[in-house]
Amino acid sequence: MRTVIRLLALAVPAVLLSGCITIGDARKPITGIFVAAPQPEAERTLVVVLPGFGNAAEDMRQQGIAEAVHRHWPEADVLLTNATFAYYKERNIVERLQADVIAPARAQGYRQVWLAGASIGGMGVLFYEYAHPGAADGLVLLAPWAGDRKLIDEIAAAGGIAQWQPGEVPAAIDADNYQREMWRVVKRWSEDEQRRQQVWLICGDHDRLLQTSRLIAPALPDSHYIEIPGAHDWKTFLAATERVIGAIRGRRAIAQAAADRGY
Repeated sequence: MRTVIRLLALAVPAVLLSGCITIGDARKPITGIFVAAPQPEAERTLVVVLPGFGNAAEDMRQQGIAEAVHRHWPEADVLLTNATFAYYKERNIVERLQADVIAPARAQGYRQVWLAGASIGGMGVLFYEYAHPGAADGLVLLAPWAGDRKLIDEIAAAGGIAQWQPGEVPAAIDADNYQREMWRVVKRWSEDEQRRQQVWLICGDHDRLLQTSRLIAPALPDSHYIEIPGAHDWKTFLAATERVIGAIRGRRAIAQAAADRGY
């Protein structure tokens, strides 16, 4: 955990330079808006959504993210979180997510917990996976921020994530390697068939973070990357989310049918 905290501390200045400012109060537990499943089932599922920069739970509620999930996955509860930028700045996003959201959900009996995040929220998903690999049953990245141009260009020049090598795991995280540790998570997905089946990626074709998403995409199954017309905004995220959630639920239905037949 100390390593992850140091990683977060180093990430904050880079995001600040992109024009972000601090919002929220990281001294308080992460709260949220809970939207119950319209068609609940015995084996409960929770979809946890982390906002992008400048957004909070109420903004996501107004955008209709819970409705977008429920149109295609009516059995899932949705938690729109107030995991705002303050938690990244104060370096406790992973700790607070685990203590305030994920662990309580498991204690309440949720069989599956999915974690989704937009933009900087996508970075939060990556950090959580770094600290707790495989702990979330599934991940949905909505045009995530995953490092600065220098590293993105390095990965592209290497021929992509499959050819790129992050190097040895460092003894300590510093300003030169923290972004590599985020991409090490992606690299591991490309080498882990089971985990890569549980990760989905969304991006608009005019999103300012499009190159990042296209470099992540080869680590995932082809059908798990959804690129649609659009920019870095909720209109695009919502349209792509509906496609992803529909695909996730469809896969679950097929798996359940096979299990019912004893396959």
